[in-house]
Amino acid sequence: MTDYRLVYDTGSKLVKCVIADDLGHIMALESWKPEVIESPDGFQREWNYRTYWDNLIELTKNTITIAKINPKDIKYITSSSIRPSCVFTDENNDTLYIGASFELRGIDYADEVEEDFYNRAGKTIYESSGHFPSLLLPPTRYKYFQEEIKTDDRIKQITQYVPQDSWILIKLGGEVHANIVSAGESGFLDLETKLWHPAWKDIFNLPEYFFPWPVLPGEIIGTVSEQYQEKLGLNSEAKLIAGLPDTQAALLGSGCIEKGSIGAVLGTTTPVQMVTDNLIISSEETTWSGLMTAKNLFDKYYIEASTGLTGQLLIWAAKLFFSDNNLSLKQKFKELDNAYQRYDQFEAQATQEQIRETSVYAFLGPSPLASTQMGITPGLFHFQSPGGVEEITSNKESFIAAVFDNIQFAIMGNIEFLKNKMNSIDHSISIMGGITRNPVLLQRFSDLLGTSISTSRSFETTIEGMLVLCDIAAGNIQSLGDFKKRVQNQQELDKIHPRNGMKQKLSVRYTEWQRLFKQYRE
Repeated sequence: MTDYRLVYDTGSKLVKCVIADDLGHIMALESWKPEVIESPDGFQREWNYRTYWDNLIELTKNTITIAKINPKDIKYITSSSIRPSCVFTDENNDTLYIGASFELRGIDYADEVEEDFYNRAGKTIYESSGHFPSLLLPPTRYKYFQEEIKTDDRIKQITQYVPQDSWILIKLGGEVHANIVSAGESGFLDLETKLWHPAWKDIFNLPEYFFPWPVLPGEIIGTVSEQYQEKLGLNSEAKLIAGLPDTQAALLGSGCIEKGSIGAVLGTTTPVQMVTDNLIISSEETTWSGLMTAKNLFDKYYIEASTGLTGQLLIWAAKLFFSDNNLSLKQKFKELDNAYQRYDQFEAQATQEQIRETSVYAFLGPSPLASTQMGITPGLFHFQSPGGVEEITSNKESFIAAVFDNIQFAIMGNIEFLKNKMNSIDHSISIMGGITRNPVLLQRFSDLLGTSISTSRSFETTIEGMLVLCDIAAGNIQSLGDFKKRVQNQQELDKIHPRNGMKQKLSVRYTEWQRLFKQYRE
């Protein structure tokens, strides 16, 4: 009898529910777009906590139906969530607030929170948590609820913070907990001690037990309650497994977990992370740092360089370049990919002079160390004037290639930055995420790097990582060696190798893009 796994992936826009078998084959994947409650100025963004849970249960029922399995055969359940996720609950673990992506609630109180923390802790929030700016983090959100009680009195009922992935499992019947990796994204956890920093209790006069007990991803934290056994038809022995944030889950799913491994997760945004043995906090505050750990596998850290918004840029490009066509967005993406492929084919056989005559460079938001880059003006294409003395042969495909180049070159800058942090070791490179559905982009990464890169055969790399946690809970993975055997046996990864002659051509374009980027930034 197959032991099925049920996985939740709560992303920046969609919540996915997946059922897979014990070999990792996905039987059903259904999604739902939660309602975002947004303030008129756009700073406050929360998911509708009044309807969220009921809709999640309906999504689960629908996924079980689509999978055509007996729900009593589901033996392991786990969850991932965005970074940093934040749920404030009452004493019954019912939610009073669920932060949506790009939430800035508390922005007006960030400086005050920073000052209070420094005065009590003797170091900055960044030095403690490895994350900046503080206006993005849960502590400022809690401060908002304390200060805005006249217009929003939820603080009267808030008794606890939990990461969103942990909250889902707690609601299903699990013990109150926080997976320690998600806790490390919150701003509340001190990375050096791996404990909730005691200064926060003094700053906010927090309720007792406000912070749940941290546990390792892959730990069994309980079984499904009778209530949800009945509602979902689940077995009383269905085990709940502590999860991971989505980015770290994607790295795990792509096998990117050893010292020096670099992974870029190409999605709505593109964080580029390198796994390290020791905690590295940037003295210049150019990078994020956090935990990279799971039961039986590893106990490490990561250092991260941000690329900024990427997936949204391709949506914009598809709509812009094919706005005159009566096509669905999916069809527009296909046209965009085809145009990019045609330019790549042209470039592969063209001379350097022909490439120069067609070249367009884009500066549309993605950039190396995006979180600290303030000078570059977004929304810019650079190309030779058609009114000049030289023949210019740029066309629509040149502009489309420039959009993809902007994403690739910004990510490449972050990869180089991280490699320079640890230049004495070998680095493996993994490129994953939804945008890697475009094989041309993957190939050009390998070409520009001049080396082989790995990618997951599944575009749902976060889910692949969560399935690894289920295998840990099932006892199938008890060491790093077991994990490597699993990856080899399931043949989850592909290798992309560089093409002859393309490194030089792409390097010329990359060098020129870097020069122009510095010029416009200054």
